[in-house]
Amino acid sequence: MLLPLSGGAPDRIGPYEILARLGAGGMGEVFLGRTPGATGAASATGSQGSQGSQGSQGVTYDGTYVAVKTVRRDVVAEPAFRDRFRREIKVAALVSSPYAAAPLGGDADAEVPWLATAYVPGPSLSQAVRRDGPLPVPAVRALGAALARALGDLHAAGVLHRDLKPGNVMLAVDGPRVIDFGIARSSGATTMTATGMMVGTPSFMSPEHVAGARHVSGASDVFCLGSVLCYAATGEDPFGDGPLAAVLYRVSQAEADLTRVPDELRDVIAACLAADPAARPTPQRLAELLGGAGQKAAWPHAVHDHIGEYGRELAQLIASGAALREVAPAPIAPDQQPTMPPMDPTVPPAPRKRRKGLLAAAVALALVAGGVGTYLLWPEETKKPPADAKKPPAPSGPRVPGVDDRGLADASGVVPQNAAQRPAGWKPWQAKLTAPAFGCSAGESVLVCRTTHGRYEALDTVSGKKLWDAEVDDGGTSPTESYISVSSQIFIARHSTRPTVHDGLVAFVSGEKLQVRDARTGAVRWEKEAYGARFEQARTIVADGTVFATTPVAGTEDDVDSDQVALTAFALADGKQLWTKALTTATISMSERRPYEAVAYAKGAVYALSDGGLVAYDAKTGDLRGQVDQDARTCAEIKILGSSAYCTDAPYSRTDQAKMHVLDAGTLATTGSLPAPVAALGPSAIGPNIVAGLEKGLTVLDPRSGNTLGTFAAKEAPAGLAHARSAPLLAGDQVVYADYSSLYTVRLGSDGKPAGLKVTPVPGAPGPRAKEEAYDPNYGQFYAKEIRSPEVLPVGGIAYVVYDKGVVASVELPK
Repeated sequence: MLLPLSGGAPDRIGPYEILARLGAGGMGEVFLGRTPGATGAASATGSQGSQGSQGSQGVTYDGTYVAVKTVRRDVVAEPAFRDRFRREIKVAALVSSPYAAAPLGGDADAEVPWLATAYVPGPSLSQAVRRDGPLPVPAVRALGAALARALGDLHAAGVLHRDLKPGNVMLAVDGPRVIDFGIARSSGATTMTATGMMVGTPSFMSPEHVAGARHVSGASDVFCLGSVLCYAATGEDPFGDGPLAAVLYRVSQAEADLTRVPDELRDVIAACLAADPAARPTPQRLAELLGGAGQKAAWPHAVHDHIGEYGRELAQLIASGAALREVAPAPIAPDQQPTMPPMDPTVPPAPRKRRKGLLAAAVALALVAGGVGTYLLWPEETKKPPADAKKPPAPSGPRVPGVDDRGLADASGVVPQNAAQRPAGWKPWQAKLTAPAFGCSAGESVLVCRTTHGRYEALDTVSGKKLWDAEVDDGGTSPTESYISVSSQIFIARHSTRPTVHDGLVAFVSGEKLQVRDARTGAVRWEKEAYGARFEQARTIVADGTVFATTPVAGTEDDVDSDQVALTAFALADGKQLWTKALTTATISMSERRPYEAVAYAKGAVYALSDGGLVAYDAKTGDLRGQVDQDARTCAEIKILGSSAYCTDAPYSRTDQAKMHVLDAGTLATTGSLPAPVAALGPSAIGPNIVAGLEKGLTVLDPRSGNTLGTFAAKEAPAGLAHARSAPLLAGDQVVYADYSSLYTVRLGSDGKPAGLKVTPVPGAPGPRAKEEAYDPNYGQFYAKEIRSPEVLPVGGIAYVVYDKGVVASVELPK
């Protein structure tokens, strides 16, 4: 839908007058424009050379109204970018099809490069399916036949699309249009993508995409079309969701799930998804199989009405005679108080339904946060608990230097509660960060949060008063907002990692600089060059007087295309480098990228993820202590407890089941596994005699037998609203987690059985919020605009609850 223009939006781009904003993404923004003097009838089309078609409101569309794609200034600064954009304009100019948005020109040499195509007034296929549900068989046939003819026209012109997906298919009254040739290229051109680099969107790639850009052919576009038709018919991605590597594996093996595809369509879609490119139908043959040239659009009523909304909106804008711009909220009289905060007119209501790509990222974040379990005294052997695990930990335990969403440095999720760490003079408080929170850490006297803008803000734990904020200069080389691109790449603003509070210091990497600061004042103690965040959970680990951070492998520091990384140990006191070890030994392709960094510390060993799986190093010398066996190589997270460690592998195939591994904490050799019910639960909190997992509700199991000890239903959001729950931690003798309204605690008895669920309202909690779309996710998925899990940071009997939009509340844990 049309969005208002901000105060800084351009009035004109190239020859086009700018009327409204269509969307924004990782690379830039897309605007609605019109040629000079284009007034009266609303005119837009996706058909090159068309004489016009009638919209649902009798409005004539003749190609005058355009979608103008622009590029962010910092992206333009990248080497060779203008050459790539110039190629995109040239390739787009080759496109001539009534089933593709007509290219209308572009300028790669403008201060802000732009590319214009005809505006298609209608939703994308992904928007239509998300809102209106899967399409009926006749509509899928019509859609497929038109898209097959579009591919036939593209291939005849020597163009490969290479990113055909639901978000790049627009639905108009008279049929679909293919858009976005950002990664398309001439079939006879030399690819400008580096060898081993993937192009496209993972869930809608072909096996050739996964193998590398040089392998992509016209048959690859047909494979992608098969995936699009599966999505249109079922509302689901054909290769499922989950970890990126798992999705790519299924794509590489052509393991599509077609069980929900209607019988009338299954054979033809299966033919498109054949593993052998030579076995797939040509676009011309596919159009025949789906109904031939006579097939016309047959949208169901809901989709037809959806398309009509776009036509009416465009007609209303044209009738107004002016561009759509932001309207400042009316001032509030001094003696009046608003009953609710003024709404930002540029932001429609929040998303109604989340895309699977981000849902997978949210699930991944939850798994990282809770991991395979928040471990409290898990038995060293699965047959019996250790001798010292007869009682739950006392409410008052050892002092902790700092807490984040994974607990302490051992990543076990166990956080002892010591009454002596309760801040003197503390009273319950509420505060608000200046931007959405994106990972926090707390100690006795300070709470530090990263925001989605890549900045850091510190609050006093006694009062919630802001102590300092920081923004590390990165020279404009990284994004200023954190998002997931349409190709499922994660971009973190300023490459800022999560902060790590450790006693009176805080450590983080931002702008490719590792900084250790005074936690109370924000003063920089020292800084070193380091690799920043490429994944949302990235962080430094601080323990035993050492900071463990990711750095370039020696000799690759000046190679901007190298992503080889090392784990380096620095002295916490002065930043002196103690040792460094390579975590990757070669340039990593996108399909192999994982969060290669330190993941835990315990008893003189630091644990990290390498390209060979999890490894353990001596924290003082850097000597290798151990590496996981082959069966546990897909584990990315690890929890250390006593002489054992625990991890869960990531299944690649649909038929594989996640398996929890019990490892020797010293050598990382596999020593056992856990009962199937425990593995299936994906536990998030573990006590002497319990395993607790948070899915639809809190479930408590016996870790030895897998028997259920208790269940607690989760509080669901009201109809039309949504919220999320935090990853649980075990704070003293209680399991603790929160949602958008309350803090939940379950006390554990001396026998490990749960004593009941206590609900404590959190003052200032935002409550569930509307799920309607706040922006078009076809241009990327922005963390700041998504519904994300809160965090609970328990220190000294106080729980600091941080919500995604930046609300922070401090409440006392139940006694």
